[in-house]
Amino acid sequence: MSNRRVLVVEDAFATRRLVELSLTIEGFEVVEREDGPSGLEAAMTLIPDLIVLDIALPGMDGWKLLSHIRADPKTEHIPVLVITAHDTAETRTKADHSLADGFLGKPFDLDQLRNEVNKLIGSREPHITQVG
Repeated sequence: MSNRRVLVVEDAFATRRLVELSLTIEGFEVVEREDGPSGLEAAMTLIPDLIVLDIALPGMDGWKLLSHIRADPKTEHIPVLVITAHDTAETRTKADHSLADGFLGKPFDLDQLRNEVNKLIGSREPHITQVG
């Protein structure tokens, strides 16, 4: 499972830290961003193996960020796991229509998170990016 890079775009420090610790223990490399614009930049430059994406973000909400990710050929293939405190039928439908690959309502169990992440990228080959 090493060399798998997960981008976590979440504005709440405590949630970001819990996700980071949980996935690092599983052997993932975790990159964190706390707002929409920096999350989009990281997605475009790092091309992670998975993006864990909050919806309520400063600067650019998660829906807009997800639409940018899906519209760009460099990033359209990246699985996106949406996490949100607004766990409603309407939000789940919007996630489906926005082409999210998974959905977790907050608060979520860390085992649920790990299971979703492993389901979404467990069978994929690690994406190797060269910097420089």
